[in-house]
Amino acid sequence: MAISRNTKLAVGAILGVAALAVVGGLVFRGEYATTQGATRSFKIDDNFTGVRKVLVRTDAAKQIVTMGGGSTFVSQDWQTVGGDPGGTLRDLIEDPNWRLELHGTLKVLTKDEYIGEHEISLDQRVVITPDSLVSEVHLKEPTARLKKYDMTTKFARDPQTGNTVVDLSLTQEILTDAPWFAHGIADRRVLASVERTLANQETAIRKVIADNIADVPLFPLR
Repeated sequence: MAISRNTKLAVGAILGVAALAVVGGLVFRGEYATTQGATRSFKIDDNFTGVRKVLVRTDAAKQIVTMGGGSTFVSQDWQTVGGDPGGTLRDLIEDPNWRLELHGTLKVLTKDEYIGEHEISLDQRVVITPDSLVSEVHLKEPTARLKKYDMTTKFARDPQTGNTVVDLSLTQEILTDAPWFAHGIADRRVLASVERTLANQETAIRKVIADNIADVPLFPLR
């Protein structure tokens, strides 16, 4: 069946508009903020008390955000709520309800493909009790690209075995240079970056514990 000249012109016009839209999207790249989050949980077959001692003695509780591999540690400024960390864990261990809280600012150098290399400041709060160690990290001030960064790392004693359960979560909001038709691609790439960070964090945590657990005393059990 022959196609009329008008039909050909209409199809040509549609294809022309579509081509212009694609070219325009490439030339006039819009900014797109994508917020992506993920969680990850795993178990460590070592008694939580030993794991907690490793985290404190190696300073991992303070620098845990850099274990994901997406940033490099620069500096930290800490304040202790409830006394000296070493003294609290050594001398107040007889109190079954002891609690140590740390507040501070952690400075890191980012290495994300979207954010680039920038020094950023993070608010960090670490709470340590006989049966848990929780680190919460939040971005203090947004940068040109990184608008939100919330990370929580929780170590807890498994009530059944006494071993360690670890829960990780990370949410990032990143401003990307993506045309309208590539928003889905940007979402997937940022989500993949978040998931990769958590996977790297698990690997680093396991290594820190494995490398140091034999050096901590088993007693007292709490």
